[in-house]
Amino acid sequence: MASQKFNYFSFLFLAIIASVLSYGFAGIEFDNDTSRFCKTAQDKDLCKTMISGVTNWHDAIGEAIKVTLSLAEELKSQNDLIIPALVNLQPGKRDSIQKTCKESFETVFDMLKEAQTALAAGDNGTLQTKLSAALEAECVDALSNAGATFPLANKAKELDTKVSICLAIMAQKETFVHRELRNG
Repeated sequence: MASQKFNYFSFLFLAIIASVLSYGFAGIEFDNDTSRFCKTAQDKDLCKTMISGVTNWHDAIGEAIKVTLSLAEELKSQNDLIIPALVNLQPGKRDSIQKTCKESFETVFDMLKEAQTALAAGDNGTLQTKLSAALEAECVDALSNAGATFPLANKAKELDTKVSICLAIMAQKETFVHRELRNG
Protein backbone atom coordinates (compact mmCIF):
# COMPACT_ATOMS: atom_id res chain seq x y z
CA MET A 1 0.00 0.00 0.00
CA ALA A 2 2.80 2.39 0.87
CA SER A 3 4.54 1.74 -2.46
CA GLN A 4 1.31 2.46 -4.35
CA LYS A 5 0.98 5.79 -2.56
CA PHE A 6 4.63 6.51 -3.28
CA ASN A 7 4.11 5.77 -7.00
CA TYR A 8 0.98 7.92 -7.04
CA PHE A 9 2.76 10.84 -5.36
CA SER A 10 5.81 10.40 -7.60
CA PHE A 11 3.62 10.52 -10.67
CA LEU A 12 1.70 13.51 -9.31
CA PHE A 13 4.95 15.28 -8.43
CA LEU A 14 6.33 14.69 -11.96
CA ALA A 15 3.07 15.94 -13.50
CA ILE A 16 3.19 19.12 -11.41
CA ILE A 17 6.85 19.74 -12.27
CA ALA A 18 6.16 19.17 -15.97
CA SER A 19 3.23 21.60 -15.84
CA VAL A 20 5.25 24.24 -14.04
CA LEU A 21 8.16 23.87 -16.44
CA SER A 22 6.00 23.95 -19.56
CA TYR A 23 4.12 26.97 -18.24
CA GLY A 24 7.36 28.69 -17.26
CA PHE A 25 8.95 28.16 -20.65
CA ALA A 26 5.85 28.89 -22.74
CA GLY A 27 6.85 32.48 -23.48
CA ILE A 28 10.54 31.82 -24.03
CA GLU A 29 11.83 31.55 -27.57
CA PHE A 30 14.85 29.33 -27.93
CA ASP A 31 17.34 30.06 -30.69
CA ASN A 32 16.72 27.98 -33.73
CA ASP A 33 19.59 26.88 -35.91
CA THR A 34 19.62 30.00 -38.09
CA SER A 35 19.27 32.62 -35.36
CA ARG A 36 22.79 31.99 -34.10
CA PHE A 37 24.12 33.18 -37.45
CA CYS A 38 22.08 36.39 -37.38
CA LYS A 39 22.88 37.84 -33.96
CA THR A 40 24.84 40.81 -35.33
CA ALA A 41 22.64 41.49 -38.38
CA GLN A 42 20.64 44.73 -38.28
CA ASP A 43 17.57 43.00 -39.73
CA LYS A 44 17.53 39.66 -37.93
CA ASP A 45 14.23 38.53 -39.47
CA LEU A 46 15.47 39.15 -43.01
CA CYS A 47 18.72 37.40 -42.14
CA LYS A 48 16.87 34.34 -40.84
CA THR A 49 14.74 34.28 -44.00
CA MET A 50 17.83 34.53 -46.20
CA ILE A 51 19.59 31.58 -44.59
CA SER A 52 16.62 29.41 -43.62
CA GLY A 53 17.56 25.80 -42.99
CA VAL A 54 21.34 26.14 -42.84
CA THR A 55 23.27 24.37 -40.11
CA ASN A 56 26.81 25.75 -40.34
CA TRP A 57 28.68 29.01 -40.90
CA HIS A 58 29.90 28.11 -44.38
CA ASP A 59 26.38 27.39 -45.62
CA ALA A 60 24.98 30.47 -43.83
CA ILE A 61 27.41 32.78 -45.61
CA GLY A 62 26.99 30.91 -48.89
CA GLU A 63 23.20 31.09 -48.78
CA ALA A 64 23.23 34.77 -47.81
CA ILE A 65 25.52 35.53 -50.75
CA LYS A 66 23.35 33.46 -53.11
CA VAL A 67 20.16 35.29 -52.09
CA THR A 68 21.87 38.68 -52.36
CA LEU A 69 23.38 37.78 -55.72
CA SER A 70 19.92 36.92 -57.03
CA LEU A 71 18.64 40.39 -56.12
CA ALA A 72 21.74 42.03 -57.64
CA GLU A 73 21.14 40.16 -60.88
CA GLU A 74 17.48 41.23 -60.88
CA LEU A 75 18.47 44.87 -60.36
CA LYS A 76 21.04 44.72 -63.15
CA SER A 77 18.32 43.59 -65.54
CA GLN A 78 15.94 46.37 -64.42
CA ASN A 79 18.34 49.29 -64.76
CA ASP A 80 16.37 50.66 -67.73
CA LEU A 81 13.43 51.33 -65.38
CA ILE A 82 15.34 54.13 -63.68
CA ILE A 83 14.99 56.76 -66.44
CA PRO A 84 11.16 56.64 -66.69
CA ALA A 85 10.90 56.85 -62.91
CA LEU A 86 12.92 60.08 -62.84
CA VAL A 87 10.92 62.00 -65.46
CA ASN A 88 11.02 65.20 -63.42
CA LEU A 89 14.79 65.50 -63.72
CA GLN A 90 16.78 66.93 -66.58
CA PRO A 91 17.92 64.29 -69.10
CA GLY A 92 21.59 64.70 -68.17
CA LYS A 93 20.84 64.11 -64.48
CA ARG A 94 18.67 61.06 -65.29
CA ASP A 95 21.42 59.60 -67.48
CA SER A 96 23.99 60.20 -64.76
CA ILE A 97 21.89 58.44 -62.13
CA GLN A 98 21.19 55.55 -64.49
CA LYS A 99 24.91 55.17 -65.24
CA THR A 100 25.75 55.33 -61.51
CA CYS A 101 23.18 52.65 -60.73
CA LYS A 102 24.26 50.44 -63.64
CA GLU A 103 27.88 50.57 -62.47
CA SER A 104 26.82 50.08 -58.86
CA PHE A 105 24.68 47.01 -59.60
CA GLU A 106 27.42 45.52 -61.79
CA THR A 107 30.03 46.10 -59.08
CA VAL A 108 27.85 44.47 -56.43
CA PHE A 109 27.12 41.53 -58.72
CA ASP A 110 30.80 41.05 -59.61
CA MET A 111 31.97 41.35 -56.00
CA LEU A 112 29.36 38.82 -54.84
CA LYS A 113 30.43 36.36 -57.56
CA GLU A 114 34.04 36.79 -56.45
CA ALA A 115 32.94 36.35 -52.82
CA GLN A 116 31.34 33.03 -53.77
CA THR A 117 34.61 31.94 -55.35
CA ALA A 118 36.56 32.99 -52.25
CA LEU A 119 34.12 31.12 -50.02
CA ALA A 120 34.51 27.96 -52.10
CA ALA A 121 38.30 28.31 -51.88
CA GLY A 122 38.18 28.90 -48.12
CA ASP A 123 39.86 32.29 -48.54
CA ASN A 124 38.26 34.27 -45.72
CA GLY A 125 40.41 37.36 -46.28
CA THR A 126 39.32 37.70 -49.90
CA LEU A 127 35.75 36.82 -48.95
CA GLN A 128 35.68 39.65 -46.41
CA THR A 129 37.25 42.07 -48.92
CA LYS A 130 34.78 41.19 -51.69
CA LEU A 131 31.77 41.46 -49.38
CA SER A 132 33.00 44.85 -48.18
CA ALA A 133 33.44 45.99 -51.79
CA ALA A 134 29.90 44.80 -52.57
CA LEU A 135 28.52 47.24 -50.02
CA GLU A 136 27.92 49.83 -52.71
CA ALA A 137 25.59 52.66 -51.75
CA GLU A 138 26.20 55.02 -54.66
CA CYS A 139 23.00 54.09 -56.47
CA VAL A 140 20.91 54.30 -53.30
CA ASP A 141 22.43 57.69 -52.52
CA ALA A 142 21.87 58.99 -56.07
CA LEU A 143 18.25 57.81 -56.09
CA SER A 144 17.64 59.20 -52.62
CA ASN A 145 19.16 62.58 -53.52
CA ALA A 146 16.89 62.70 -56.57
CA GLY A 147 13.86 62.01 -54.36
CA ALA A 148 13.17 58.64 -55.95
CA THR A 149 10.78 56.49 -53.94
CA PHE A 150 9.71 53.98 -56.59
CA PRO A 151 10.01 50.19 -56.09
CA LEU A 152 13.43 49.95 -57.77
CA ALA A 153 14.85 52.42 -55.25
CA ASN A 154 13.49 50.25 -52.44
CA LYS A 155 15.08 47.16 -54.02
CA ALA A 156 18.41 48.99 -54.23
CA LYS A 157 18.15 49.71 -50.48
CA GLU A 158 17.25 46.06 -49.88
CA LEU A 159 20.35 45.02 -51.81
CA ASP A 160 22.53 47.11 -49.51
CA THR A 161 20.77 45.62 -46.48
CA LYS A 162 21.36 42.08 -47.75
CA VAL A 163 25.03 42.77 -48.41
CA SER A 164 25.37 44.14 -44.88
CA ILE A 165 23.76 40.92 -43.58
CA CYS A 166 26.37 38.89 -45.48
CA LEU A 167 29.05 40.99 -43.81
CA ALA A 168 27.43 40.60 -40.38
CA ILE A 169 27.34 36.81 -40.72
CA MET A 170 30.97 36.80 -41.83
CA ALA A 171 32.07 39.11 -39.02
CA GLN A 172 30.18 37.08 -36.46
CA LYS A 173 31.82 33.90 -37.76
CA GLU A 174 35.26 35.47 -37.44
CA THR A 175 34.50 36.64 -33.90
CA PHE A 176 33.24 33.17 -32.99
CA VAL A 177 36.33 31.47 -34.43
CA HIS A 178 38.70 33.86 -32.62
CA ARG A 179 36.82 33.35 -29.34
CA GLU A 180 37.00 29.56 -29.77
CA LEU A 181 40.74 29.73 -30.48
CA ARG A 182 41.30 31.96 -27.47
CA ASN A 183 39.26 29.68 -25.18
CA GLY A 184 40.53 26.54 -26.95
